[in-house]
Amino acid sequence: MKPSRALAAAFLVGTLFGVACGPVKEVGPTALVLVVYFNEARGTKALLISGTADVDGAPVNVFPTSQRPETLTGAAFPVPQSVRVLLNDSRAGAPVQLTVIGLNADGEAVEAATQVVTPVAQKETPVELTLKPFTDSTEPDGGVSPDAGLRFDAGTSSPCQCTTGCCDMSGRCASPVRFELGSRETLSVVLSGPTNQVCNGVCPVGKTSAFTNGACVCGSSAPCGEGLRCDGNARCTCDASSGCRGCCATGQTCVTRPVNLSCGSAGNQCTRCEGASNTCLATGRCSQAMCSGSGPIDPARCCSGQGLVSTRWPTCTSTTGDCVACDPLRSNACRTVGVGSVSSPCTCGSSGPCPAEQLCLTGPNGQATCRRPF
Repeated sequence: MKPSRALAAAFLVGTLFGVACGPVKEVGPTALVLVVYFNEARGTKALLISGTADVDGAPVNVFPTSQRPETLTGAAFPVPQSVRVLLNDSRAGAPVQLTVIGLNADGEAVEAATQVVTPVAQKETPVELTLKPFTDSTEPDGGVSPDAGLRFDAGTSSPCQCTTGCCDMSGRCASPVRFELGSRETLSVVLSGPTNQVCNGVCPVGKTSAFTNGACVCGSSAPCGEGLRCDGNARCTCDASSGCRGCCATGQTCVTRPVNLSCGSAGNQCTRCEGASNTCLATGRCSQAMCSGSGPIDPARCCSGQGLVSTRWPTCTSTTGDCVACDPLRSNACRTVGVGSVSSPCTCGSSGPCPAEQLCLTGPNGQATCRRPF
């Protein structure tokens, strides 16, 4: 889920953004000069730009995802916008997948485009992109389905050349779109759609690693189930970061309804409630646990199974002192409960956990904020 930051950053020399970048230079630094067209009627006021490439068989960011302008002011944003991205010479000759997302004045994504381009050494390579709309699906799921009802309508302007899945705007097999979560983890959102057609949807977020042969998969298996995540090795994993509300019996099993033999909460290891009268409560603690009692809440520790464990997001302490699992996609920190009207210990920045249709992402100012990725 998290690529090597050092490796990704090593390819970056710098980025320069502006409405007019000047003429493309035949001789000069290795760079990409983007000319981005968009529909003013959709309200685009900023561009979110990222680029990925395969390094040792894994996709990594070749330059940090950047928003320009950095601050959303709602000011006039002429069409087109020119963007110059400087690259290390080592990137020359290797394909880079660009993703450009148009944000409105509220920071919501309203249109986007992807394109694969191969930089040329010591030369500025021109790239022209036309953004197409991001829209809701016709049947929003209200947060029940892991994909949050998101649908990517990228248009059909390029011929599709992918026989195993759907295509990006360049007509090639689509690569995952990468976002930086508020926790600084990197989330890969897998695009989906009919085989040999432009992608028009997303796979269950955090549950898949690829879309191939018409199916969303984690590795070679179906999307991960409740309380599991598709990890960096494309395997379904149960741990403190997988959103398991119960306990992890093994590295691949989330027990969502703890029982005496498998008791625990927030993705902690399942434990056994010892004793004939010692039962596992609905909260995931044993009724005769070491942490039983009505003492003051300790925000640094919480109760899971038969004992106390250290609190560290995404495991946080509830109003009862029990461990609760925060959604790692919609929060990035713990907060003290019982202060004022605060009842949820999970928070994205300072605004509480994000609603179902939003993710906790790193904003233009570097702070965690709730917003829709598409």
